[in-house]
This record gives sequence, structure tokens and C-alpha cells, in this order.
Amino acid sequence: MALLSATSPAKAHLPTLLAYHDEPQQHQHALPPAHPQCFGGGGGKARQRARGRCAAAMRPLDAAVAPAPTPAAGEAPRKRPRVLVAGGGIGGLVLALAARRKGYDVTVFERDLSAVRGEGQYRGPIQIQSNALAALEAIDMSVAEEVMRVGCVTGDRINGLVDGMSGSWYIKFDTFTPAAERGLPVTRVISRMTLQQILARAVGDDAILNGSHVVDFIDDGSKVTAILEDGRKFEGDLLVGADGIWSKVRKTLFGHSDATYSGYTCYTGIADFVPPDIDTVGYRVFLGHKQYFVSSDVGAGKMQWYAFHNEEAGGTDPENGKKKKLLEIFDGWCDNVIDLINATDEEAVLRRDIYDRPPTMNWGKGRVTLLGDSVHAMQPNLGQGGCMAIEDGYQLAVELENAWQESVKTETPIDIVSSLRRYEKERRLRVAIIHGLARMAAIMATTYRPYLGVGLGPLSFLTKLRIPHPGRVGGRFFIKYGMPTMLSWVLGGNSSKLEGRLLSCRLSDKANDQLYQWFEDDDALEEAMGGEWYLIATSEGNCNSLQPIHLIRDEQRSLFVGSRSDPNDSASSLSLSSPQKDMLLSHARIKLSI
Repeated sequence: MALLSATSPAKAHLPTLLAYHDEPQQHQHALPPAHPQCFGGGGGKARQRARGRCAAAMRPLDAAVAPAPTPAAGEAPRKRPRVLVAGGGIGGLVLALAARRKGYDVTVFERDLSAVRGEGQYRGPIQIQSNALAALEAIDMSVAEEVMRVGCVTGDRINGLVDGMSGSWYIKFDTFTPAAERGLPVTRVISRMTLQQILARAVGDDAILNGSHVVDFIDDGSKVTAILEDGRKFEGDLLVGADGIWSKVRKTLFGHSDATYSGYTCYTGIADFVPPDIDTVGYRVFLGHKQYFVSSDVGAGKMQWYAFHNEEAGGTDPENGKKKKLLEIFDGWCDNVIDLINATDEEAVLRRDIYDRPPTMNWGKGRVTLLGDSVHAMQPNLGQGGCMAIEDGYQLAVELENAWQESVKTETPIDIVSSLRRYEKERRLRVAIIHGLARMAAIMATTYRPYLGVGLGPLSFLTKLRIPHPGRVGGRFFIKYGMPTMLSWVLGGNSSKLEGRLLSCRLSDKANDQLYQWFEDDDALEEAMGGEWYLIATSEGNCNSLQPIHLIRDEQRSLFVGSRSDPNDSASSLSLSSPQKDMLLSHARIKLSI
């Protein structure tokens, strides 16, 4: 086994990477000096390799419970505060895990832990990015290891934006380099239900009260009482509302407030489908005007997709009519989109409207605070909603522990209220920025126009001129040069606050040797995909009788393609009988290094 440890006292954000190997020397690979992160051979087995984990990973001081202070003779031992958590979703369970690992008495109230609660049923797998995985490592390395072992790695491949009609790349995202430079794990996708089960097992059945729903609370200044839907009451030292976008705790704290409708409804589904570029592409966002489509590998031969369409909230579809409507909405889009929709069973397609909640200055009062979607529900465009909830849970546990240690040191009662306000202050700015970036990403995705005339009604004839839309050109420039900095901050901006976690990345997370070539060369990326290559004749006439020609898979070769073969070079000619009158041959350079 091998571990890649990253440490740098001078620059924590750009670590020096030190590789430790127990394999023979000849199997070691030097790191390219221009890109200080670990690489390894990928090839056609990349997905199998990515599922593997390094069992000998370095572990910080995580799973041990912090020792209680030794009482003086005749004194009863001091007890840490009792933490009440409303909601057993991802954020609530992460907080419960972090608090229990530090020795706190925790009770989680969850309405139904046997299923993905609330809107979660519509969301399918969840993306756990580098920043959230690192926070999990700092909380409990064994839990983080299980999440990363079960999850499907997407951060070691090409991800990005493409044109929805043509399927051509608009911009590619590098999520691997920010993780490697910051000494962080590489992004994964995992089933939301599987993640909740892993967290719930780690928290323990004794700390989770299933079948319970917090609907109210009373804070008398010295303690807080959670009131359940069935009338039962539970007393604790603080209450954390982690009960989602329609939070009852939030409503009791600040009164009723409507969530903000994004203007888009989302269809989502999972298909048993393996695209030919599964080893090179993790996820893609297909852009269009007032609609877009997202596809992602989620492992086990399945693809998750999301289709966003601009329409009024509260819309419905006729029974068994979702796929039909989607095929109408995305008519004329590239095969990547249409194939995924067709490969999905009708009953597997779900629909929900997209809402968010802008974070406010006030996250709590007294002994009560909020966490995750209850205070900053985000649009899904950055995949950071669950990640922010995980960061929230980690930070809140840290602030509670700091307050406890201060009370032990000064032999005074713990100041819970101040610790909650420090947590809120620590999280407020970062969450607000990422929330804004998620909204910005949604705007950019839905206002995309490839050419002048798109979406202009009477002026739509301009699209035939194929004049690039100025917004498309400007947006591409902005994303190309702004995205690396933004991704580095989103994925690694919180890493310096993770106590006890060494900067480290795993050799099992290494990317394909050709990753950087794929970023620069679309042809190289296309050639790296699996599958077969065919030459398909198209014309303005009826070409239904023309059969695709299966191209050989060997070295590069030049082909002359036309309605008749070239008498001077028949070996390098392909003859296609075509109704077109033009008999001129066209020259095509075909790259076939697969």
C-alpha cells in the first residue's frame, strides 16, 4: 500500500507532495513538475481502479472521544452539554457524529430514517466534493474511508459544460488539480440513502430517535426543550435545526418565510446505461436556452441525469407522460441526452420544482441555531448543498468543543450561546458566497445561446448564419480564466480550518496520465473513449437507405469520401451512393487511435 502525504509549513494551500511506496522501485512514477499531484496509469480499467481504496491511509486523531476533565476530590464529574438535533439528514447526522466523537450526549430526532425523507427522494445520488470529504476525514476517518470506498470517483476525469445541441465541449472543469494541490480527497458521487446509512450506523441507534418530528421548542435561557409532533418533550442544552428547507425550527425562530422558486422544474432519473466515454468523462452539463441537462456517472453501470426546464411552479404531467414531455423539450439535442432519456424507465423519472433559501445574517437565537438547508438551501448547480451541511456540522462541533475546553480551563459554566454565535459567524460568509455562485451558475446555464437569433422569436432566422453569440464568447472567457480560482477556493478554502487532519491525498485517487492532454485536446479526449466508430452519410435528401460504414480501429489514416470512389486511390476511398447531385469528393481526416 502507498500513501501520498502532503505537508508544507510555508504554504498550506500548495503542499509539497511526498510519496511513500512499498512496491518495487521500478513501479514508482515521478510527478510532473508542472503539475504537483499524483498520476498513474488509467486505461480501460480506470473505473475499477477508482473504486479501490488505500487501506493504509494516514489517520488523524479522529474516532477517539475527548477525555473528560478529572474532577477534584469530592466533586461530581462535569458532563458535556446535551445536544438536540432536529433532523436526521446528512447535516444533522454529521453534526451528531462529530459531537459524539468529542464526548457529547446527542439525540437526533428524525421523522423517518427508513427512507430518504422529504425532497431527498427526488435527488438520487449526491456529489460529495473534496471539501466535504476532508471534513469527514477530520471528524471520523473510518467513516470517511467507507464513504470513499463505496462512492464513485468522478473528480479524476473530465467534467464540464457542453453545447446541448451539438454535444461539443464549451468548457472543461479540472476538479482534480485543486484537490491534489490542497492535499484533499478527490470528488465522489454516492447514493444519498447509502450515505445516510453509513452516518447513522456511525452515530449509533441509541442516539437516533426514529419516528419523531420536532414541531416546536421552548428556550428558557438555561435550557431548551424540543416539542415533538406527538406531544413528547425532550430537554437539552442546545437545539440545532437541521430539518431541511421547510424547517419547523426555523419557522419557530423567525416566523414564516417563503422559499424562493428558481423558475425551473427538474426531472431526474437513473438509467442502466454505460456511455462509451465512461473512463474519460465524469459528468457533463448540456447547455441550452431556458433549459439544461446534467448527466453523471454514479457507478455500478448506472448514470444519473437531471433535466431542468423553465416553467411555472406546481406543474404536473399526465400519467406515464414524463418521458414523452422530456423528448419533446429536448428534441434536436445531441444523442448523449436523448439516449439517456430513452434508457430510463418511465417509473424511474421523478419531478420536483427547484427552490432555495438565501442565507440571512441571523442563523439562530439563544440556545438554538440552524444548519444546512434549513438556513441556506442551495440550487444544485454546484453540487455543494450537502457539502456545506457537512462543513456546518464539523464547524459547530468544533465551536462547542472550544467553548467546553475554555470552561474547563477557567472553571466556569460553558457559554453555549456564544459558541453558537461564533459558529454562525464562522460559516456565514463562505456559505453566502457559494450560495451566490450556485445561483450564478444556474443563470449562466439557462441563458446560454450558441448563436445570434436563439430565443429571439422573429429574429430566429439569424441562427442559420452561425454567428457566435457574444454572451457565449464572453462567458467562455470568464469561465476559462475564473473557474480554476473559484474551484480552488470552493474545494480547498475550508481545509486550513480542519483540526487534526494532515494534508494528504491517496495514490488510489490518481488520475489518468492523459488527463491534461484531454483538457487541451478535444480530439484526444474523443479518441480515448471506448466503443466502435462508424461513418454515417448525411445529406439534405433521403438517406435512409445509406448504411453506416464501420471504420477500422488502427493507426491514423486519410479517407476520401464521396458518391463515387477515387480511381487514383481506390484503397483509401469510401463510396457512398447518395441522391445528391454533387459528385465532388470531400477529404476527411479520421483519427482512429482507440
